[in-house]
Amino acid sequence: MRAVSKWEDGRIMSTNYLVEISINDYLKLIALCVGKNEFQRKRVAASRTIYSLLRKDLQRGCVIPPIVLACSTHYGSSNLDDFPAYLEQSANSIVILDGLQRTHTIIDLVRDLERNNDTDALERLRASIIRIEVYVGLNKIGILYRMLTLNTGQTPMSLRHQIEILYLDYLSQPIDGIQLIRESDDGRAVRPNEYNFKDVIDGFNSYLDRNELPFDREDLLENIASLEKLADENQNVDLFRDFIVLFHAFIHKVASDNTDTLPDNFIVKEPFGRTVNSVLKRPQVMAGFGCALGKLKDNNSVSELTDIRSRIESIKDYDAIDFLERINTDLNLIKENSKKIGNAQRSFFQFFFRELFNPESDGYLDMSASSGNAYRKFKSQY
Repeated sequence: MRAVSKWEDGRIMSTNYLVEISINDYLKLIALCVGKNEFQRKRVAASRTIYSLLRKDLQRGCVIPPIVLACSTHYGSSNLDDFPAYLEQSANSIVILDGLQRTHTIIDLVRDLERNNDTDALERLRASIIRIEVYVGLNKIGILYRMLTLNTGQTPMSLRHQIEILYLDYLSQPIDGIQLIRESDDGRAVRPNEYNFKDVIDGFNSYLDRNELPFDREDLLENIASLEKLADENQNVDLFRDFIVLFHAFIHKVASDNTDTLPDNFIVKEPFGRTVNSVLKRPQVMAGFGCALGKLKDNNSVSELTDIRSRIESIKDYDAIDFLERINTDLNLIKENSKKIGNAQRSFFQFFFRELFNPESDGYLDMSASSGNAYRKFKSQY
């Protein structure tokens, strides 16, 4: 292994090293990361025919494009000669940014040659030299940004997938006592301090995009713009953590100790929710909350997300039954007159939180008034 050159990447504040390495040493280097790369897609089955051509070319000694890696650990030396040792010591911190399919192709070819006991061909392949580029000291946002720009020929990851990757760590560690639950782990958020990871991701996306509707676009430029917004706002803070802590503080303030229930004879046969908790702890509500906070920030009604905390604590005491009757009546009217009910509900709650937290609104800090005002604004615009 030999480091040939290095360049500074001013966009993502990282150093890029060009390295020449034998296939044998490369496979040793990426042995720990190739099977557990949370940032990359799974192997692309549809491309196997294409990569079968690469297998033949590799045996003929073809030159393949450099495979791009990232390493999150810091490299303290300026000497190129020291870089191979650093890279070997940091093997467990390596991520494949571009070239996962090529890597699988090389691994498959090695296994086939071993299985066929083709010793000569195997020895030639292992000794073949390939080039790798290594980005050093990248954080998660930088990794995702560079992956998006490297993989322009592929369908880019959705913003939601990117955000899930960024904050997977929070699935294993509570945030101020808040536990995030992932459905794929056969979990379900049932306790007061539990939230579905998927719902929180959607709510946080709504904050970043300033749009309460589901984010299903996968345009490269839109994804990059959203990551740039996250990088800009995330300086010295953890926006995702602040977001879920604020939403939990809101739920705790207005719903956690409230046991009032809609009367059985309430005029709406299938209400949105019979308790304050069942009304507010929904993905539509979280999306509306995220979008509203983003728009309030853009309108300079708040300077930082954490400014909302004092407003949450100042929400006025309210009659829970009156609130439940009013909001369920409003949501039922929306249901009866909307083609896309879920989207309409998200929009309603976006208006609701803008009313509730905007000092210039008539419903400021008033739960019931905010519901009524939100319905009127929704009706006027839809």
